[in-house]
Amino acid sequence: MAEYYVSFTVFLFLALSVAFQGSYAISGAVIISSYGFLFSAQVRGQIQLSKVEKTLVFLLILYLLSVILEVIIYDVALRRLDPQSKILLFIPLIFLLNGVKIHRLVTVFGFGAGALGLFVLSIYEKYYLGVGRVGTTINAIQLGNIALIIGLSAILLSPIAFRMQRRGLFFGSVLILLGISGIIAAIFTLTRGGLVFLPLLILIVMAYNYQYIRRHIGKTLLLFSVLILVVGYALPQTGAYSRFKTAAVNVESYFVEGNASTSTGIRFELWKVAALITLDNPVFGVGVTQYLAEKERMINRGEIDQSVLKYGHSHNAYFYAAVRRGGVGLLILLALMFYPIWLGHKEMTGSQRGSRPQSLCLLIFGLFFICANLTQVLFAHNSGMIMYTGMLIILVSLVLSGRSQPTISEDPKGASE
Repeated sequence: MAEYYVSFTVFLFLALSVAFQGSYAISGAVIISSYGFLFSAQVRGQIQLSKVEKTLVFLLILYLLSVILEVIIYDVALRRLDPQSKILLFIPLIFLLNGVKIHRLVTVFGFGAGALGLFVLSIYEKYYLGVGRVGTTINAIQLGNIALIIGLSAILLSPIAFRMQRRGLFFGSVLILLGISGIIAAIFTLTRGGLVFLPLLILIVMAYNYQYIRRHIGKTLLLFSVLILVVGYALPQTGAYSRFKTAAVNVESYFVEGNASTSTGIRFELWKVAALITLDNPVFGVGVTQYLAEKERMINRGEIDQSVLKYGHSHNAYFYAAVRRGGVGLLILLALMFYPIWLGHKEMTGSQRGSRPQSLCLLIFGLFFICANLTQVLFAHNSGMIMYTGMLIILVSLVLSGRSQPTISEDPKGASE
């Protein structure tokens, strides 16, 4: 019973993702409902946390504590703690997924279902509602970034589906198509921050799979040809290409003319504000309340452009962490965000060949969020905090399941892993 219900909640979490406003809250609540199985003596008896899972628990709690200390020391309003408090809701999932081993295909196709759902949403909004930018009723940037990583994850995990004993070729191919649909959804949101790093992520994937590419050059060329055709068609159709051109013009306008009123110029000005305040308080920062007050004072003194007044964060997770919690808070954030990269690389270069697709997916997941947070503060939103924490825990569990059963075939009717 526990295995089936936990499998359902994990699948639902990945499938709903941010498909509509508040959907992540629904799927998160369903996951929390599964924690009742932690009271089962049988499930508790099977829980044996590995060093990897213990480290993950430690990093999540450490990050949450850094935010709590900011609230206490700088008398920050408790509502500022709301997104980060979601960590507490997901830490029990680490224990649950350790004690209840769900089949890895559930997770794999959960990513595929999530990508498809976001694709359907983007098509509905773009062609039925006629909106210029998909996802604006939720948060276009958040939606675009999450759609992109879910789509990439579905593609990277497709080798697990290809290894199925029956219809592996069919299900693996379907999973790749679903992943591509997630990337298309990301393009429809016109989100530049994540998409601009997509070529870099693809090059990293190719570097880690160099030997496979050499042996299967035909399949590789076919996949990348499809990706290039899809992206090449979608970019001009959605207006994403023109947004990239506009960004380049805005960069030049900011540094040459000092124009801080464009979307790109505002980001540069926000980074400048955070950097200047952090330099005066490099160790522990100033807290979010004093940051906002100091920003307003700098505007009144004419030191920065007034266009940044309405923005509550720095549009860069690292500047934002530094100005609020100083170098200490920044290091804690980086430790949490680089952990999946370190773990994925370690597993990829180790001897656990059965977890190779999962490990690469975890590594790319970490790299993507590192890059996406350069132009956005994903953790300042409930959707970003929930999706990052939930997907990180699920992917780590998937990697560890590959360690325990590094087989080369999958049987959907077999025992759970």
